[in-house]
Amino acid sequence: MNARVAAYSDWLAESSEVPKLLLTFSGPSELLMIGPDEVAWSRSNIANLEVKQCGPAGHLAPEDQPAAIAAAITEWTQRQHCFSRD
Repeated sequence: MNARVAAYSDWLAESSEVPKLLLTFSGPSELLMIGPDEVAWSRSNIANLEVKQCGPAGHLAPEDQPAAIAAAITEWTQRQHCFSRD
């Protein structure tokens, strides 16, 4: 298991050709899985990472911010040409 986690960590740090998106939310720190420290770590350790703040949310962010999440993912995938038919 440690080898898999280490390999994935290396890939996240080195795969600059692969765009990545991290959605973050504001709210009580005890309810958020990703707070300021985790965002800072992610920015420093994950290559080609875009961080998008999606507004206030509690423990179930998809229920609190479905439109913001959908908009962020849609906009990001369009900019990355993730679903282009070229």
